[in-house]
Amino acid sequence: MNKATIPDYLSLKKIAMWSLIISVGFHLIMALAFFFGNTLFFNEEIKAFQHYNFNIWRFLFFIAMHFIMIFIILVYNQIIMIHALKNKYIELILRVLGSLIIAGVLSIGFVFTVEAIRPGPSEPEFVYNVIRDSLIRDLTLTVVVLLVVQLLKTQDNQKKIAVENESLRSQNILTRFEALKSQLDPHFLFNSLNTLQSLITLDTEKAENYLQQLSSVLRYTLQNKEVLSLDEELKCVRAYCEMMQIRYGENLKFEFNIDAKYNSYNVLPLSIQSLIENSVKHNVISSKQPLVVTVSTGDDSVYVSNPIQVKTTPEESNGIGLVNLSERYRLKWNKNVEITNDGITFCVKLPLIKND
Repeated sequence: MNKATIPDYLSLKKIAMWSLIISVGFHLIMALAFFFGNTLFFNEEIKAFQHYNFNIWRFLFFIAMHFIMIFIILVYNQIIMIHALKNKYIELILRVLGSLIIAGVLSIGFVFTVEAIRPGPSEPEFVYNVIRDSLIRDLTLTVVVLLVVQLLKTQDNQKKIAVENESLRSQNILTRFEALKSQLDPHFLFNSLNTLQSLITLDTEKAENYLQQLSSVLRYTLQNKEVLSLDEELKCVRAYCEMMQIRYGENLKFEFNIDAKYNSYNVLPLSIQSLIENSVKHNVISSKQPLVVTVSTGDDSVYVSNPIQVKTTPEESNGIGLVNLSERYRLKWNKNVEITNDGITFCVKLPLIKND
């Protein structure tokens, strides 16, 4: 048998609380039946006689007696549950039979204790009737206790299942999110190194400047943060834009219309940069058709837009860009990335998440 932790619903504090609740509740029902229920079955003389014989100290004594009995039964159930039995049916049988035996022994013991302190001798038939009634009452009460324990156990299991399911869901989301992040860095680095290689053969000075901007971008990339403020992301974006301008010169321009109030809002790392990269990759950039990429804010969002200048020979797409970004936003914040294409302008709207 493997040692298990004590169920929270059967800690000693909870056991004492439930013992008191069940004992008091049971005897309150008995008292209400004593005072009000017997009008249905007995005449007024018997009723008056029973009311006359009601004793508050006897009432409190029985509450205390059953508190002790219930407490012991619950502790016994706790001990059985601590040991995780492979066969749950055996566990249930042990709990039920053990609890009933404990209740029976204590019930008879309490009867003889009361009779021992009662003044004067008692008739054997009277004692027999008292034992019989006590056993019926206490075994019934034990069944109630076992039902309460089973109910608490079921609720606890449901809570554990819910917590485990939520934990698995969170782990699954985190795993998928990290997998998506891991796609970005190699993709960006591969494209950047290709550009650097082509610049080295054409203009070493530009290649050196390009390399400096690339190192700035990589510094942000290597921070490995789950989220960045818009201000941090834009530092990376501006460095990347300078890299692209080194490559394309006056044929590529960037416009930034950023409201300062959004600087502290959160975005995903390389989100805006990847959108600019897509704009550069999929549109014609030439002296005849210069490309202007606009980055602006508004309505708790950041917009990246460009005029559609379709290449004659479209570049191959590996599907990492927009699909990756949309999935990352959905997993991280359950937010949607909105894409609009009216045939003239292509625009992507990224939600900005307020930093609380």
